[in-house]
Amino acid sequence: MEKSKDKLLKSLYLTNFLSSLAFGTIIYLLPVYAEGLGASFYDLGVIGGVGNAVYTVSTLVTGFLLDVFERARFYSVSCILGVVTILSFYRTTGVMEIMLVRGLLGGVSAAFWVATSTLIADTSPPERLTTSMARYNISWMTAFVVGPFLGGMISDTLGFSFLFVTASTLNVVSFVIIYAFIRPNLEGKKEGGNLRVSYQALKNLFYVYLALMPYALVLGVYMAIMPGHMKELGITTAVVGLLLTISNGFRGLGFLFAERFVGWGVKKSLALASVLLFAALILVAFSQGVAGFLLPMILFGFAGGIVTPVILDCVAGGAHPGALGAALGTHEAIYGLGMCLGPIAGGAFAESFHPTALYFSLATLSLLILPVSRAIGKGQRRPSTGSEGQL
Repeated sequence: MEKSKDKLLKSLYLTNFLSSLAFGTIIYLLPVYAEGLGASFYDLGVIGGVGNAVYTVSTLVTGFLLDVFERARFYSVSCILGVVTILSFYRTTGVMEIMLVRGLLGGVSAAFWVATSTLIADTSPPERLTTSMARYNISWMTAFVVGPFLGGMISDTLGFSFLFVTASTLNVVSFVIIYAFIRPNLEGKKEGGNLRVSYQALKNLFYVYLALMPYALVLGVYMAIMPGHMKELGITTAVVGLLLTISNGFRGLGFLFAERFVGWGVKKSLALASVLLFAALILVAFSQGVAGFLLPMILFGFAGGIVTPVILDCVAGGAHPGALGAALGTHEAIYGLGMCLGPIAGGAFAESFHPTALYFSLATLSLLILPVSRAIGKGQRRPSTGSEGQL
């Protein structure tokens, strides 16, 4: 039984890697593609905001659906829809078309990632919560590390159209693995939850979600506006992709030490992350070239490598098994909400004033993680209910 679970978990990590490679590469490099079609800072903000608005709604809906309906079937459908959505970028020629398809991509990727984390939670034994979470994080972060750099090289040499076809092909491979192995082993499995249980679980996690919000807002600007800003400063697409890869590499480094940060304590870990975010954003405000962006991108990546596993461990550890989908869906929705409001407000702010003022404002916002993190309880773990499902 244990070996069977290990094989299933490895398959989930693999499909998560493949589809995250497809989704992440397109999401990160889409601002560069849009900028090449004449998109302004405001346009970039709106494109990112629309995608993340749909993402936010979809994560909430997906989370509750996964607590009621069959999860494996939902997982396979979200993957194949990813193929169709990414291919749709092949036909886009203007800002409005990009905005529409970016919204669809937000919905599909939300359904896929929430389903992934929930299925892993179903499969992994309780005592391996932090380990399974770390591997889940590493699987998608590895994709985010290699994706932007390889995607930047592909788009520079062969064009964005070829990149869209390549990314959709990765999702096809992911779907084959899900259909051939994961669905037969998980089909019919679901966790019976109800609204009362879900509401109580979300109420108990209020301060956890609140501590995540400043980081989510900063992350939205980092993903939707900063790549276009670097391109405007004369940095090539390939180098923009390289900088994002370096940043994500240090984020992944934080994931490797996830168990140590979790053991160190929520307050200490999030305090360190808050200070790193502040320093990174102050440095970005004065950056003009590749050398200037290198250090802040490293700091930003490592800060995310602390925030992501620590917060996710709190959510997975504090959620009732019957409300796991809702808890993880809301966790992703916080990211979506922050990445929706961040690009829209940030893009308008940068257009009206200056990008430097935007980064100073975000640096101040990142310090709000400090007081909120102190309200999060120590040693928060999932309540024992006799269920073996755990992340």
